[in-house]
Amino acid sequence: MISEFDTSQINTWCPSCLNNIALRSVKKSFVALVKDGLNKRKLTVVADIGCAGKFFDYLNVNGFYGLHGRALPTAFGVKMANPELKVFAFLGDGGAYAEGLNHLVHLSRLNPDLTALVFNNRIFALTINQVTPVTEYGYRGSTTPEGSADHPYNPLSVALSAGASFVARVSVLNPEMMESVIKKASQHQGFSLIEVLQPCLTFRPDDRIQLQKQSYLINKPASSQAAAQKIIRSWNYESGRIPLGVFYQQKRPTWEERHQIQNWRRLKRKIGYQSLNQKRS
Repeated sequence: MISEFDTSQINTWCPSCLNNIALRSVKKSFVALVKDGLNKRKLTVVADIGCAGKFFDYLNVNGFYGLHGRALPTAFGVKMANPELKVFAFLGDGGAYAEGLNHLVHLSRLNPDLTALVFNNRIFALTINQVTPVTEYGYRGSTTPEGSADHPYNPLSVALSAGASFVARVSVLNPEMMESVIKKASQHQGFSLIEVLQPCLTFRPDDRIQLQKQSYLINKPASSQAAAQKIIRSWNYESGRIPLGVFYQQKRPTWEERHQIQNWRRLKRKIGYQSLNQKRS
């Protein structure tokens, strides 16, 4: 039941925040994983800082709060320490595409078996409406009152170029699809990147209407990386129709498999604590 993932924490998202829809979808996805045989104790969440990071407050699972922009390497470390865990990282577009971009690139390259959910509202919402690297040109935010002078880049294209083996985009306005893609990502062996478009109703309420009118569904993953890039680049985070779905999925060895990490953590070591204490004295 969904209630087994509830916590006693008071919800401090803005009233009517669409993250509440996403939270329910995440809980339903976790319920499905447990029904499929996953031990709930092996579900682990690593959270960034910001509105997206607060998901961990409301999820009754094991987890860890990382520093801003450092949720991905922390999740990687958790997975290295215990590959048997099912690890999810929760980040915003700031933590993933600004401070955390270098980690996004390298986890895409290294392909550890974990899932990153990037909740993208195209602003730093918690710190009151500053632009991020995926904010459109001309946006008037708290630090750009005359309009942003910079154009966004395409982080999904960058991740795919770096080697991400599962790349998808979903919308909180379609919770059933979100649940389906999260399940597919969790079943994928490798680094799974899911961008969750989550319009901020406080600072960017018109984004909800834009997302409803301009989004469309991709039926199946592209057959090649080049074909996936064409779909991903069709929306430049400023204009054009917005594709949703699993854009690319490739089976290739994970970081853990290549480095035989299962063997590392099972090594038994005999540590002579008594001799160590004698050396210190």
